[in-house]
Amino acid sequence: MKDTSTISDSNNFSAVALRLYSYISRRQTDHATLLLRRQMAKLTTEQVHLNIILPAVGLAGTKAALHEITNDDAHAIFEDFNNLLDICRSSMQRQPPLGLDMHAVSLPGELHGAGLRVICDWLWRDGWETHLNVCTTGESGLAEQLLKKPPQMLAISCSTPRQATTARRLIRLLRRGGFAGSIWIGGMAINAFPALFERSGADHTAPDIVRFSRELATEFGYSTATPPYL
Repeated sequence: MKDTSTISDSNNFSAVALRLYSYISRRQTDHATLLLRRQMAKLTTEQVHLNIILPAVGLAGTKAALHEITNDDAHAIFEDFNNLLDICRSSMQRQPPLGLDMHAVSLPGELHGAGLRVICDWLWRDGWETHLNVCTTGESGLAEQLLKKPPQMLAISCSTPRQATTARRLIRLLRRGGFAGSIWIGGMAINAFPALFERSGADHTAPDIVRFSRELATEFGYSTATPPYL
């Protein structure tokens, strides 16, 4: 039986996240995969995301930002974490399709996009059709792409204030083009500086993935599979 207690503040699971990062950083992917599967046998996938994978990815991102690891090493590390997220997704039980499309947008300067990947996986679990877009053509090109077949919801992550400025320009282009879907914006920069949300033109924000998944379910009128104990 899986442990369904709230474990966000558990030192034990902080240690597991650190061990996972250690394995990945040393390219011991077999050890990392075994550790992950052992935790998945004891915990829900959502707990594994929140308490093990995302903290470990965050540590890697910090080291990359401080240039404690090379760009090549960082790319390989994040690719390995992405493979672990594939394993997690394979264990998720999907709800019946909702007939709703969402696009998650990774802006220039994003180190890894793991948070957006987890958002996509949680919403896929809830029955959404999910798409992860990496903004490589500039705001105009991405806005044009999204306006060709507008989704019902757009999620934008901003790790830095500069990305929030990019998001504001993107949202302005979308609204001018007639985009009528729901736009959510979040991330470290938005949480640290709430005024960035107010100036962004987005409709909603949430401080974390748990709140986001619940509030989105309320907005669109369905039941989320996000566990109530999180």
